[in-house]
Amino acid sequence: MRLASKHANVQNIRYADFSGGLNTTDAVENIADNELSQAVNVEIYKGQLKTVAGDKAVYKDTSVVFDGIIYDSIEDKLLLVDSDRKVYLLDDGKLTSKGILTGAAEVQYAAWEDGVIIASGGKLQYYHGGTLETIADSPDVSRGCFIKNGRICTFYDDVLKFSGVGDETNWTQKSDDASSSQWLQVGYKDGGDIVGVTSLSSDMLIFKNNRHAYHLSGSYPDWSLSEIGRQIDCKTYHACIALAGSACVLGETRVQAVLTTNRYGDMMATDIGQKVFQDIETLPANVRLRYIPSLNQVWIISGMASFLFYDASTGGWFRRKYNAGIVDAVEANGKVYILKLHGLYVLDDTIQDDDGSDMLWKFQLKTLTSNHDILVKHVCADTTPLHTTYADEYIRVGNVVIGIKQPQSADWIYKNSETVYSSRRSIAATPGRAFFTNSEDVCFNFEKIYASSMPLVAQEALRSETRCVDHERSVSTMLWGRGGVTIFNSISYDVVEV
Repeated sequence: MRLASKHANVQNIRYADFSGGLNTTDAVENIADNELSQAVNVEIYKGQLKTVAGDKAVYKDTSVVFDGIIYDSIEDKLLLVDSDRKVYLLDDGKLTSKGILTGAAEVQYAAWEDGVIIASGGKLQYYHGGTLETIADSPDVSRGCFIKNGRICTFYDDVLKFSGVGDETNWTQKSDDASSSQWLQVGYKDGGDIVGVTSLSSDMLIFKNNRHAYHLSGSYPDWSLSEIGRQIDCKTYHACIALAGSACVLGETRVQAVLTTNRYGDMMATDIGQKVFQDIETLPANVRLRYIPSLNQVWIISGMASFLFYDASTGGWFRRKYNAGIVDAVEANGKVYILKLHGLYVLDDTIQDDDGSDMLWKFQLKTLTSNHDILVKHVCADTTPLHTTYADEYIRVGNVVIGIKQPQSADWIYKNSETVYSSRRSIAATPGRAFFTNSEDVCFNFEKIYASSMPLVAQEALRSETRCVDHERSVSTMLWGRGGVTIFNSISYDVVEV
């Protein structure tokens, strides 16, 4: 039967690039095709959108209120700090007290010799060999801790103080000894105090509370201190962090990336948070920036269950949401740990739940609008499930809602721990056939199994689709779910104006 003329000009709307991330500044119908108006518990994975990893408990204790993590990368040890400033070693699932911090400020640390140097606002401390020592001759007030040219560096007011070369106990300056302790005033009489210092390769970036920023290069006595700019604000102590080839600094209303350039001086700051500036403006004062190298993400941790994170590979923003507040995070020996008030957890990319509790995800695409009615004729979602059990996953286009197909293994009874009572699933279900598969046949395959990177379980791309008739003046698209480790290959639908 011939199509009516008004249905002849069908337009296919397809989304396969989600790298733009969150845009909460523009109206949902005005965002770019690769941007999202909501992006909760999803991230970019090898160029595609994927649900974030779940987590499992490493240690839980309701009698302790944790406040921070210190990672000793040299000894590969995790130290936890509680709200009373006590320091504990977590080893083999046991918590052992190691002492108390000398200050009450935000903790910062740096690897040194056979342990880690810790700054907390009082005298510096050195954890090594299972012992937490106070460096008696270090400055009385130490707000940060960095290593430069074999020296420990700390700061207070507008002064950087450096230890003697290779000696954490040497804080005495000698005019006839270049290797002795040194100090450097940053921004002489500019009216500001240092609030953040971070590294950029072998150099240092210094941020002051009057929005002035400086670049320190070279080593004593050939230090070179230059001003980067006068509109680079740092929200609070240590609201700056080094990335792979740049630095990131959080201000009151924006996030800026500082990188080397040949166009303006030797460095330039660029606003990278314009698309989420309203979210940035509402951040509390006690925010923490944490860089997760394996994910190439910057997490803006505020103690809340939900927080923004920045994908440094794509320049997109996304949001994570857990069932309890997150107070700190660190990557240690290839594993990503998150700290909650009463426990330490490790990310596990084979699951999509928060220590056994539902971890809801959702994302919303650009809304399509028209001066005429829009007829939605065909909805399609191509996904790759990396899970083998059942997950609640849905897509809504306009008023059309369909369930996202699950792998055939989700219908197995053997070794299936899913509850039958109160289950929303039909007992008789038609398994979804793969749209295509990236696995090879075992028959007539001469590839060795040992040391092969090919998965034994086929990674299939499943297509969820429906044909429908739905008239709308605007068509919004949202996906949501729980329990599935899922890659979203593409979302598409056919429309025609009527």
